[in-house]
Amino acid sequence: MATICHHHVISCMHGLRARNLSQQPALERAGINPAVLGKEGQRVHTDQVARLFKTVQETLDDEFMGFTQSNCKVGIFATMTELVSRCTNLGELLEKAVSFYNLISNDIPMRLERSKGNAVLSFEMTNPQLDPENFMTEFWLVIWHRFPSWYIGQPIRLKETHFSFSAPTHRSELQIMFPARLHFNSSANRLIFDEHYLDKPLVRTDQELAQFVQNAPADIMTIPGFDSTLEAQIERIISQRHPDRLVFVPIHQLAAELGISSQTLHRRLVESATSYQKIKDNLRREVAINKLVNEGLTVERVAEIVGFTESRSFTRAFKHWTGLTPREYCKQNG
Repeated sequence: MATICHHHVISCMHGLRARNLSQQPALERAGINPAVLGKEGQRVHTDQVARLFKTVQETLDDEFMGFTQSNCKVGIFATMTELVSRCTNLGELLEKAVSFYNLISNDIPMRLERSKGNAVLSFEMTNPQLDPENFMTEFWLVIWHRFPSWYIGQPIRLKETHFSFSAPTHRSELQIMFPARLHFNSSANRLIFDEHYLDKPLVRTDQELAQFVQNAPADIMTIPGFDSTLEAQIERIISQRHPDRLVFVPIHQLAAELGISSQTLHRRLVESATSYQKIKDNLRREVAINKLVNEGLTVERVAEIVGFTESRSFTRAFKHWTGLTPREYCKQNG
């Protein structure tokens, strides 16, 4: 899933609103046009939402994003990864991680149990009233599905996911996030999977782990197996077509490269709630932000790299994507 639903974009900023802090700077830093959030049903690209989550965490100095009684200072997750990096298998990693978080916080008590051939990773929110839209509950479940899956190099196939709250309006989104049987109004929040995964060796290197932590929470938000989706395949084809710039071919040529008809490609993109134009815009925006902020290239050069014939058109498009001009964005994020 390369996009995140409107609900999660709005609810992640609850901690800012509760402290009477403006949401505007966080949205701008994330490259999200605030006007988009006024349209129900809009979806936002994962890269933008990852930057938003990180901005909220850094603004509050709280990796729990304001949803708990006590702050979990920024850097705690990185410290946990150092602790588990010497584990040999997934079971040992989860046991150490559970012990670590239970030691540093009373806000999200966790448990790892084995039951009838299953591993059950569970937790409760000590003060659920601080998480009124259940954002942190869902995000914590995401973290403890994605991070272990990444570390063993394969997606952990869930059997069941339990939620301590009633089925929300975005239930269909949860079904995508947690591809398993969903249970609501449970006594605890649980990820249930075959216990054989606990014996899986950890396959990531220290260098890969350092990169994962640096990118967090972006990689955490990626559903295991996402690289095989149609949208990911298209992004990969475009990114690899030319080493120095983005080159977009007509959709019929792209379909031929994928080995399918134009009609089939269009239908599958519609079924995935996206389009060729959205994929192009998402790639252009992310490449542009990287070239402007991280590499310090000029607006004119970046416009050329992402496929615009003139910088004025690029500036208009960039403001539509992010709510800021390229120069305004660089000034705030430089």
